[in-house]
This record gives sequence, structure tokens and C-alpha cells, in this order.
Amino acid sequence: MKKRKRISAVITSIMTAAVMLFGSAGAAVADDAAAEGEKHLNMAIYWFGDDLDPGHGWNGWTLTRAAVGENLVTVTEDLELVGQLADSWEAVDDTTWKFHIRQGVTFQNGNPLTAEAVKSSIERSIEINERGQTNLKLSSIETDGEYVIFQTEEPYGAFLANLSEPLFIIVDTTADTDTFVDTPVCTGPYMVTSFDPGVSFEAVAYKDYWGGTPGLDSVTVYNIEDDNTRAMTLQAGNIDMMQRVTATDLTLFENNPDYTVQSTIGTREQFLFMNTEKAPFDDETFRLAFNAGIDYDAVANVVGGGAVATGAPFPPTAPCGYDELSKASFDPDLCASLLEEAGYTDSDGDGYVDKDGEPLEISVTVNNDADDYSMLAELVQAQMKDRGIKLVINQVENAEDDRADGNFQLLFGNWQTVSTGDTQWFLDQVFRSDATDNYGKYNDPELDEVIGKLSTAFELDEREELTKQASQIIIDRGFGCYLVSPTNINIARSNVSNMHTFPIDYYFLTADTTIE
Repeated sequence: MKKRKRISAVITSIMTAAVMLFGSAGAAVADDAAAEGEKHLNMAIYWFGDDLDPGHGWNGWTLTRAAVGENLVTVTEDLELVGQLADSWEAVDDTTWKFHIRQGVTFQNGNPLTAEAVKSSIERSIEINERGQTNLKLSSIETDGEYVIFQTEEPYGAFLANLSEPLFIIVDTTADTDTFVDTPVCTGPYMVTSFDPGVSFEAVAYKDYWGGTPGLDSVTVYNIEDDNTRAMTLQAGNIDMMQRVTATDLTLFENNPDYTVQSTIGTREQFLFMNTEKAPFDDETFRLAFNAGIDYDAVANVVGGGAVATGAPFPPTAPCGYDELSKASFDPDLCASLLEEAGYTDSDGDGYVDKDGEPLEISVTVNNDADDYSMLAELVQAQMKDRGIKLVINQVENAEDDRADGNFQLLFGNWQTVSTGDTQWFLDQVFRSDATDNYGKYNDPELDEVIGKLSTAFELDEREELTKQASQIIIDRGFGCYLVSPTNINIARSNVSNMHTFPIDYYFLTADTTIE
């Protein structure tokens, strides 16, 4: 373990030097802009996709963070749905939605935003991304003058909220869409001019932005995945604003007039997928024993920064009846009795349980460069040792490959649970038996039935009650281990105005953010 930490330290040092170089280049751009009376901002986020086409993977989240792309509707800092490229809408009936497209909006190439353009963009997202049809359940899209009319396959209560997912950023499909990997054509206040994959991209203000003149002339957006490196780069003055900070690094900026620190309770959850097709997690009793052996409060204290212990698939901020749930909690005695019930005892007195003479060894898969997951893995490893469970940390170059192949026993997840302001998105993506991202292979007919009922529920109270029912089934069946919900903490230099911190962390830069 010490060797791994030394390697991690070397990697961090290399990353720091590299980011300082990128940051210096950005600072030089900022100095040139300042000399001309222009406003340039260097900002850092903690994740990039492989490219910038919002229809690919989760790349739209990057464009939303950088105020490049926009949707028909969006989610506010108060988790309320409001219009963005649509200025009004109505549910004509249980399967028909009619949206009026905001007039006077143009794409960043000058082409007008029309109902036909919206139709074509959303059809493209559905065609090239498997999440598209799952999220909207569309049977048809039609246009009528300034209106777009969506027909769903069935009553679908999450439809409106799901339109806010950045997969459905509206792009101009009449442009050369092959170039969207580097320079997508969207409608936001900032338009991308160049892209260095995995490193950074440059954007300039779109002067004809429908929402008014943007607060900046240009932006450099850096991809700095390592939390410590991001903090050091801000402290060195090479960036002006950054997303996410650890509790340890937070002390560098708190009570310091040179910085603005903002925080809000987030909607993200850090958890463990349990592969129910692999022993011992194919045994519900063992899954429940494992969950009873986790000291959730201790995990939250280590994560720090206001992180909240959860023990449930949705954090307290989500509309899920969290306080009424019977959540997973730390209970060593229950853990021991459930282990015994599942056939696991320490028959040879070595401090670890075995079954039928075979020692138990569990593997948790972690990316080599994922320091936050490594910390959590080491903490869970120590807690499991106290329960008599031997947990080994399996470090890999790309955990996504193992996740897709099902080649794991335990695997960390870090998901926005209400990324559209609604709970169905997470349930549909992760917990339905045929869900796109059901990496744990969770399969429960009762859970599928409740999620199905949620699909056809439109009243908020009914949706919350059904989400509560689904959450309780997930907890009772031991479908995963739900650790903490981190607090979203963003930091900017004091000369930055109008930084915003949202519960949903794929919102960050906004049109009114500016720098002196």
C-alpha cells in the first residue's frame, strides 16, 4: 500500500507540473485580454468526456458546465424546472407535450433556432445515444409553426424533467456534425473555438446570445481531475475559478479575502455497485451483512466538507421521502448474525470469515488515478477487516471496462441521483432489470413494477411516495451500498463575480459570471 501511495504522489507531481504549464498559458491569454480591456476567465472542472459532441456519452455535461449548450428546459439552484429554449409548454394529455420555442434565438453560427431545428437535434440525440430513447420514451416528434409536439409511447411523468439532461442540448444539425467532437454548434453564451482532448478547450462569447451580452469575452476550460492539483493550480493563480474541493484543501481558501467559497448540499451519491451475478453478492443475506458492517458516519467524517451519510440510494436533498425510510445503518451485531446466517464463520481463528472451508476474499475495483475512490476503498477495507471480511483493492487502468464487462465484485459509483431534478432518471438508468447502467444486475419484479408506476405518475406527491417505495426495496434487497452525499463546494478568486453553485453539479459557469 505504501508503494502505491508513493506512485500516486509521483503521478500527482507530474500532473501538477503539467497543469501549471497549461495554467501559465491561460494566464498569458488572460494578461493579453486584460491589456486590450477584455475579460478572460480560466476555470477548471474535474471531468471531461472523450470529445465535445453532446450526443456522445456524457459529453453534454461538460458543455453545460461551461455554458456552451442549452436545453428546452433547465433546473435552477432551487431544483425547479424552468424554460430555457422553450418559453412555455403544456401537457395536452397523458402522452402529448407541446412546447413553444423561444423566438429570436440563434445558433452560434447565426442560423435561427426553429421548431424543426429542435426536432432534428433531439432525434439525433436519440439516434446516436442509447440513453436517448430510455430517457424520453418517444413515439414521435412533430412541428407546428413555432411549436414542437412530442408524443410518448406511454404516459411518462418524468418526460419534462428528462428534457433537461445535457444529452438533449440543442445543436444545429444543418452544420457539419462531424466537427462537433471539437467545436459543437449550440445556443449558449459561449462558443467553443478549439479543443485539446483531455486537457482544455477555448471558448469565446457569443455576441448574439439571446439572453444578453455574456459577462466574459473568453474562457479557457481546463480538465483537472485530481482534486489536490486543481486546488494547487488555483492557489498558484493559474486559474480563476474551480469546481469541487476536498475538505482538506478547503482550509487553504476559507476565511481568506482573496477567495470566494460557495457550498450547497448536493444531489450526488458515492456508492458501491454490488455484482449480484458473482459470489458472495449473489446472496441477499450477505449483501445485507456487508451493508450493516459499514460505519456510514465515519465515512462521511473522512470525506468531510459537510458530506452526509446516506445508507439509501437517494440523498436527503432528493424528493424521495428520505426521513421516512428504514435505511441501512452501522450495526456490527447484525452484520455478525447475518454473516453466520449466510454460512460465514471464522472456523480457523485467523480473524477472517470462511465458508465450507474456503476463505472469503472480496475485491473492490478502483481506477489507478482515482484518489477519492482509493481513499474510500481503504476506509471500507479497514471497516470490513473489523467485521472479519477480507477486502482487497484491485487497481486497474480503466474501471469502466470492468464495469461494462461485469468483471467485478464491488465497484465505486459517483452519480447525480436527480440529475434532471427528478428521481426517475436514476432509477431508470441503474435499477430497472433491463436498465442501461444496471451494472449490479439487480433484478426484482416488485421494483420494476414500482418504477413502472412512477413512469405513469404525474402528481409530485405520488411520485415521491413511489420513489420512497422503490428506495426501500433497494435497501431491503441490498442492491448496492450507499455511503455518502458530498457537499458541492466551488471556489473563485475574489475578482470573480456571480459564481453560482448548484445542487446538480453539471451546472457551473453562467452568462452573468464575470471577472474584474
